[in-house]
Amino acid sequence: MTELNKTSLEEVLNALGKLGITFELIGPMRPVNKVCSLLSKEPGGLYYYTGNEGKVIDALEDSVVICDRSVARATDSCSCIAVEVDPQNVFYRLCGKLFDTRPERGIHPTAIIHPDAEIGPDVHVGAYVVIGRAIIGARSLIGSHTAIMDGCKIGERVEIGTHCCIGATGAVWVWGDDGERIVLPQVGGVVIGDDAFLSADVSVVRGLLNEYTTVGRGCMIAPGSKLGHSVVLEEEVHLANNVSIAGSARIGARSFLGSGSSVRSHANIAKDTIVGLGAAVVRDVLLPGTTVAGVPAVEMPKKEQRKGVPKARRTGN
Repeated sequence: MTELNKTSLEEVLNALGKLGITFELIGPMRPVNKVCSLLSKEPGGLYYYTGNEGKVIDALEDSVVICDRSVARATDSCSCIAVEVDPQNVFYRLCGKLFDTRPERGIHPTAIIHPDAEIGPDVHVGAYVVIGRAIIGARSLIGSHTAIMDGCKIGERVEIGTHCCIGATGAVWVWGDDGERIVLPQVGGVVIGDDAFLSADVSVVRGLLNEYTTVGRGCMIAPGSKLGHSVVLEEEVHLANNVSIAGSARIGARSFLGSGSSVRSHANIAKDTIVGLGAAVVRDVLLPGTTVAGVPAVEMPKKEQRKGVPKARRTGN
């Protein structure tokens, strides 16, 4: 099996230099062969560590760890790459430099694309993709078995994973006087801003009438999440796994919604809000920077506010 995480210490140090990151190798060169997680240790790994406990470094065998200068030291079995900035930030940037996992640009021969679709330059369209009368911006990536329906506008450098449906038809209906179900055709659209990321099995329902379901610039949506009609995600919202947002809700910029959480229709969530794991938001959250959790979701006291999201999301910076 091909391992995608292979590297060497020489490649690592060279990449750090090219990224312009100031660092110092403390200890000898070691035979690093792959990047690894501290939750799954193995010899010859490259790790990052953001804490200050020396025992973590002591537990690594013939490895190298990127860490803050204040804790960096050499042991019999581990060397350190001391950095002046957040080690996690350095590690993520480093991996982005070392590993290019994006597929080649081009349209797979099994894709079905409407003749009125507009496909920008350097776009990847995977196997068995279906694209209707939609616009796909430059350098975007559409994963296999995904459907992009009529009336969708995808920005530049957007990544949409496998088995997604963008522009799905939702279930909007009323009962008629004779007991017949009357369904409202959904003829609105979907707009996805530049640099957004939608992972596998994400569904985005099209807007009602003249409305657009909107995913703002730089949003990150994890697998399994669902957006109802006319939902608006402002810039850089992060949805964890299996989040459900009902129709016409609005989520403020830089908010983070934890795995399995849900938001009722027409709810308004202020910017920089954190919604806890499995929470059910049934009323507006009006104060920016609030953390809510529970069923139904209520504001958490400051001392109990949840962590687990990137620092910038917690501070609103």
